[in-house]
Amino acid sequence: MIKVGICEDDKICRDTVGKLLEWYFAKRETKYLQKEYKSGKEFMEEKENIDILILDIEMEGISGIQLKDWLWREEKDVKILFVTRHEEGMPEAFGKNVYGFLPKPLEITGFVKYMNRMMEDIDEDQSFVIKSLNKDIPMKMKSIFYFLSDNKYSWVISNDKKYFCDAGLHQLEQDLKKNWFFRCHKCYLVNFRNISRIEDEIYMKNGDTIPISRRKGKALRDSYQEYIFRKAR
Repeated sequence: MIKVGICEDDKICRDTVGKLLEWYFAKRETKYLQKEYKSGKEFMEEKENIDILILDIEMEGISGIQLKDWLWREEKDVKILFVTRHEEGMPEAFGKNVYGFLPKPLEITGFVKYMNRMMEDIDEDQSFVIKSLNKDIPMKMKSIFYFLSDNKYSWVISNDKKYFCDAGLHQLEQDLKKNWFFRCHKCYLVNFRNISRIEDEIYMKNGDTIPISRRKGKALRDSYQEYIFRKAR
């Protein structure tokens, strides 16, 4: 569940952002929780854990820039997208976890571009829980290179070691289909994040090579190109 905050003293702008968020997450088929704050003070007092904050630079009382600095001092890992009517305040707004600035009135292209960047980084930091011999092992998505079939079960090849997994590849494919994993072969489920290059085989960043099923070749390359395109935006 992605938690998104809108910190904006203008109700019309809050409503506009809310509609954009509803449309965006519906397109992604992703669950999210929206919280609204009429001021920086209200946000600070509620002490809510937020993943993404759509933040107005110019607010009465505590400005968006002051709130950004407070989040940095409190070591809060919140991804910030500023909205503003006055571009002259933008230089002060740069800083840790600031992804960009959208001029008012908001337009959908820029909104989608910045939301994609924030969501990609959230996906990278997400953990996936591997169930292994009555133990739960949380692993960062980016640390997994691929899954290798072992009949009804599988093995996880990560950046540090090999783990046994109670789930088979079919179940893992369903669980991870929205997280840039691809079933390239009946025995392999690969993580696009850790592919070095694709030729007749897949060359992984750890030096391993993965076979490609003949019937999966085109779909693999098309999906990997989409991944590269999304990362480049």
